[in-house]
Amino acid sequence: MDSTRTQYKTIGNHPQAHDDGIWTITWSKDGSNTILSGSVDDTVKVWRWDKTQLELRHRFEGHNLGVISVDVDHSGQIAASSSIDSVINVWDINGGKLSKSLDTNKVNTWTVCLSPDGRYVASGSNTNEVFMFSVESGKIEATLEAGGKFTSCVKWSPDNQRLGCASMDGTVSIFNAEGKLEHKFSGDDKSQNIHSHNKPVRGIVFSPNSSVLYTACDDGYINMFDVRSGKVITSLTGHSSWVLAVDASCDDEHIVTGSSDKTVKVWSVRERQCEHTFDDHTDQVWAVAFDHTGKCIASGSDDQSIRIFECPTSPHDRVVFVVVDAVLLYVSEKFWVLALGNSSTLEVAGIKNLL
Repeated sequence: MDSTRTQYKTIGNHPQAHDDGIWTITWSKDGSNTILSGSVDDTVKVWRWDKTQLELRHRFEGHNLGVISVDVDHSGQIAASSSIDSVINVWDINGGKLSKSLDTNKVNTWTVCLSPDGRYVASGSNTNEVFMFSVESGKIEATLEAGGKFTSCVKWSPDNQRLGCASMDGTVSIFNAEGKLEHKFSGDDKSQNIHSHNKPVRGIVFSPNSSVLYTACDDGYINMFDVRSGKVITSLTGHSSWVLAVDASCDDEHIVTGSSDKTVKVWSVRERQCEHTFDDHTDQVWAVAFDHTGKCIASGSDDQSIRIFECPTSPHDRVVFVVVDAVLLYVSEKFWVLALGNSSTLEVAGIKNLL
């Protein structure tokens, strides 16, 4: 049988990545294995993962209070960070320097997200507003009324067509590219016979094809929203405390969540259940992020460490062998078993769909 399939395991641990708790982490999707982390120690750090350890490339200073969020554009060259002091900084990753500070005009900004094309930074605030900043001019170009109280998190869809945002009262809103509100979900909506958030939503992310929005909430649930219909698909539960962060793998097979119960959980999107729980951290986990392959996860915690986890590869990713003079022994939906000339057996996953 196939013994090469990757198992869930911890493959990296940087125990003192920051001098204080790590509140945000992101992994560039350009294939450079660049990880950015932000901390209560007021710094943003740029790391390179070489598959065995984290190498510090840059240490960015420029915030006077704890860094709340950090994001990177699809090119992997531009990053944006925000902090409790309402400062939004744009960084040149390759150059290792500050490009500019955006003119927040004394508005109280919160978490930030870069648009996939790198042109805009969206920011939540301590009101129900979402501010759209131009990266080029550094100015506010649009303001969206998200509803709810205190816009806690924002996220662009991968296709650059929608912006999702969530609030501390559980309200979740989705806007189109023109800034028009398409859907709004709140805890007061009892029209759907499924769990609705009524506590702070601290993390959101779109699926790779931009059709589903995942939310992480203090109520312990992860909701899956259908972006087109505006309906809640299902709710996942399994953490014993607040769910603080969520990210989706590029192959749309898994999502990962971090929680104040100190664990990182990996969920099967298809089965809609938890597949594995990592309990390496010793304090609450504020941040999780998949790499560009969907096979590795980075997490950041109040224990000041960054952990790297490896996930099993999808059956569709495994190697298909062409075997001559083999006898078909068994067929199932997922694999064929063949008998070779020496009476050994070989499992070939996914080959049925290729023939």
